[in-house]
Amino acid sequence: MVDKLEGHQVRDPRRLHAPIEVQLDQAAEEVTRRLAGRIGYQVAREAVTDAYQRLAGQAKIHNFLPILAARSAHRRLQAAP
Repeated sequence: MVDKLEGHQVRDPRRLHAPIEVQLDQAAEEVTRRLAGRIGYQVAREAVTDAYQRLAGQAKIHNFLPILAARSAHRRLQAAP
């Protein structure tokens, strides 16, 4: 929902977050970019998804899990031969 406040559009902050699948897609794109094309998008997406699932099982707060999953996947893929 978009309202107006003094002529400016104002969005409900509870609706600003992208769906988790979109966030994981973006995380995989970032991992692929950081690894300079050494791995494909699909490999990065699987690594990010795997990391997300591992972290989500233990997490009490889920807000930053896609970012943490991307970092974890990046470290793992960077260390792989």
